[in-house]
Parts: sequence; structure tokens; C-alpha cells
Amino acid sequence: MSTCIETSDLTKCYGPVVAVGGLSLQIETGEVFGLLGPNGAGKSTTLYMLTGLVRPTSGAVTIFGKDLRRGFLEIAARMGVLVERPSFYDHLTARANLLLLARLANRRVAVDRALDRVGLLWAAHQKVHTFSHGMRQRLGLAQALLTEPELLILDEPTNGLDAESTRDTIKLLRLLAEQAKVTIIVSSNLLHEVEILCDRVAIMNRGRLLACERTERLLSYDPKQVEILVDAPETAAKRLMEQPWVTAVDIAYGRVNVKLGEASVHHLTSFLISSGFIVSGIVPQRRSLQDFFLKVLKR
Repeated sequence: MSTCIETSDLTKCYGPVVAVGGLSLQIETGEVFGLLGPNGAGKSTTLYMLTGLVRPTSGAVTIFGKDLRRGFLEIAARMGVLVERPSFYDHLTARANLLLLARLANRRVAVDRALDRVGLLWAAHQKVHTFSHGMRQRLGLAQALLTEPELLILDEPTNGLDAESTRDTIKLLRLLAEQAKVTIIVSSNLLHEVEILCDRVAIMNRGRLLACERTERLLSYDPKQVEILVDAPETAAKRLMEQPWVTAVDIAYGRVNVKLGEASVHHLTSFLISSGFIVSGIVPQRRSLQDFFLKVLKR
């Protein structure tokens, strides 16, 4: 897999404030890359530097093998961008807005295809001032997709969307990455959506990169934390609390959640059966992106 974006010691300072400090990343072609962090972490500043909207204080950005500063016009022509609160001419229709943008870009594009992809073809002749927040957000995504870009940089792309539109947007972005090999960078605070969408995630805080991991690795099952379906949950929980190889026990919705120390799941099962309990299931708990996110921020 080839590298689409590389940053080297990328830094942006606003006076004494370091918004982004020493960020070094490699993002592969066709990868969906999530940029996570609390408010003020430097996510948006990073995206703005990658799009050329903000000039770095120091460091370098290479996109498609070219230096962003020197090859900006060539790179920008291959890039689609959705930043927070996309702006349009409210007195024009959705279709007219996109046609105007196409003319400004001096590109022949399929405007109706872009609208159809984001579920707005039915509103093509509706003036933008009548649009809801979610519809404006989808129009912003249509704008980003207008020129069939090889790289998409999206800041909170599902912000304001309903559940159905969010699902369709995630499905579309995955399709673009897998079939058209479009590289996608997404900044989002909605961790459950990032779990579904992104191949890899980076976590930032106070302008610094804290971690960068493959999503599938973070979402594996934890054999040391299990949920037990047993015939007498309260009695089983009391017995397990007495065992030195159990570090924590609680009951929720009639199921016993157990955190194991040195013991294995096999040892746990054997203990319960030999103690006379009827065990109908033992399920390892799945690690979540939120668990990893909070753990990283506490370091």
C-alpha cells in the first residue's frame, strides 16, 4: 500500500499557544483514518493544515508524494474537503450552488450524482435557506464529493444527521475507500461511529499525538472480563467474590460480570459447575473505542 499523506514534525503555534506540536503521521492510500480527541486537542487545526487553509509554523506535509506548500494547486484539485459549518449561497438552490462551485473549479462534474450519493437529489431545486442543519451538512458532503476526489478530509461529517442519514453516510464512505481507494481522514467525537468507519485511529490531546492504533486491534475481546449467564446470579456472585483469583464482580440485568486475575475462563467455568450452578453462557466482554480513548487520556 502506498502512502497518501505524510506529516513530519508538523507544528502550529498561535503566539505562546501550541495548537499542534510535532505531529508525525503516515496515512496509506485507501485508508479511513480517524482523528480523535477532546475539544481543543488540535484536531481541526491539523485538518486545516492538511487542506492548506492554515499554514504550519514548522514541519512538513506531503500529499500524493508532493510537498503541500509547493504543489498546493495540483493537490487541491485531487482533494475534497468538508469543514465545520459548510457555507453556501442561501438564495440559490442546492443544484445551483454545486454548479457554481464546479465552474469555479473549472471542472465538468456530475452534480446530480453528487446530490444522489448523499440523498439530496429530491431537494436539488430547493433553495438552501430552507434546508435543515442536517440537509446543509449533507450538501457539504456532496460538495466534497463533487470532483470525485482521491482524498477526502472531513470534519464531523455526520454532525446533525439523523440515524438513517448517518448510516448511509458511513456506508458511502466505506464504499469509496474499499472500491475506489479514496483516502479518507475523519475528525469526530462520535466514537461509536468511528468504530464502524475507521481502519485506524489517532488520539490527540493538547496538540500532541498520544496514540495511533488499528481499530480492529482495539475492539478485540477481553478474556479477563466476562459476562456469565447462570441460574442463580446473586448466589454465584457472592461465591465468586470470595475467590482470590477474581478481582471484581457485579450484577446487571440478571447477568454476572466478572473480572479475572490470574485465572482463565476455563477455571471459572469449572468452579461454577463444580459448585452446583447451571451455566448457560460465558461471553468475553468486547473492548470499546471509548475504553481505549479514556485510558489514553489518563496517561
